[in-house]
Amino acid sequence: MNNNLSTQFSDLIASAKDFIPLLLEEASETDAPNLFPEKSLLAIKDSDFLTACITSDFGGRNLGLQAGSNSALLEILQLIGSGNLVLGRVLEGHFNAQLLINQFATSEQKERFSKDAFEGRLFGVWNTQADDGVFIQDQNETYVLHGSKTFATGTGYVARPIVTATDNDGSWQMCIVPLDQVTAIVDDKWWNPMGMRATRSYKMNFNNIVIAKDNLLGNAGNYYQQPSFSGGSVRFSAVQLGGAEMIFKETVNYLKNLKRTEDQFQKMRIGEMAILIASGNQWINSAAVYLDNYMSESSSENANLFLNQTNMVRTAIDEICTKIMSLCQKCIGARGLNKPFHFERIIRDLNTYLRQPAPDYMLMEVGRFAFDNANSENEH
Repeated sequence: MNNNLSTQFSDLIASAKDFIPLLLEEASETDAPNLFPEKSLLAIKDSDFLTACITSDFGGRNLGLQAGSNSALLEILQLIGSGNLVLGRVLEGHFNAQLLINQFATSEQKERFSKDAFEGRLFGVWNTQADDGVFIQDQNETYVLHGSKTFATGTGYVARPIVTATDNDGSWQMCIVPLDQVTAIVDDKWWNPMGMRATRSYKMNFNNIVIAKDNLLGNAGNYYQQPSFSGGSVRFSAVQLGGAEMIFKETVNYLKNLKRTEDQFQKMRIGEMAILIASGNQWINSAAVYLDNYMSESSSENANLFLNQTNMVRTAIDEICTKIMSLCQKCIGARGLNKPFHFERIIRDLNTYLRQPAPDYMLMEVGRFAFDNANSENEH
């Protein structure tokens, strides 16, 4: 982290660390599709996390908005993810929404939505859809939404989701939908997953939802603007690594309690897990550095370097988490996968959360970048 900013977010990082026992306990209590970690969310709301990514012009902390702040943002997400991947995903969605607002909103919108966040309203980004996806119609300065979103994380708790909708020419328009002022139809039957159950990522039907023009965010097509769109994967990668880190810590404690620390094979597995976590931390730190560089100088070269790094980070963290889960299960055996141990739930949650779109494409892009940027002397 930039030394000038190294202490600016220390209170948020300390709060995230302090929350971990609460997060871990409530994660077990709310492992169901119709529940939600309400106590953990309340703690988050009481500790400035909902307003941290708002510009200081409107009372926020500029977290993730300036070079040197990205290391702290990723560390916070990693810490929250270590306690509860569900809340890590929810907070990452809120951060994502705040960053999009800062990037594309008008000054009036920034002020209005900052006030919403300071009043405790949770934001999110709902982009995923099936064949009945959301489209938008212009009706004389008001806009009407039709269609549905799937994986609407935080349903019932997110009050200001950024909903993407296709317009007449097929472009995607971001809309901030005030869910406390309109009536969307919730389909909770759609959500019955292996893991991440308490994210309440239901299906939401927005048929005939009317929104004002000043609830449109940016211009059509802005949502997919690079490098911010693909680069955002570093945030969920940080959350995922937090889950893997908790698996590692719990595995060490489990073996210590069983007095299995002198077993040579267990030492080897724990050693490998320790190396994997250290490697993951270096990958996450590298993402912060490349993002800081892009923020300091937003050149096309720095954008491409950052995008390539995020593709590598996402791929590496996926592999690290997968290997951590495999080694953990070898260490603890069938006995450790019983409750009240946390392993079974965290492994289900992490396995589900790792299922992000287009992993093969990201790896292919890393290879393409390597070919395109190979030293000409090595091409012969």
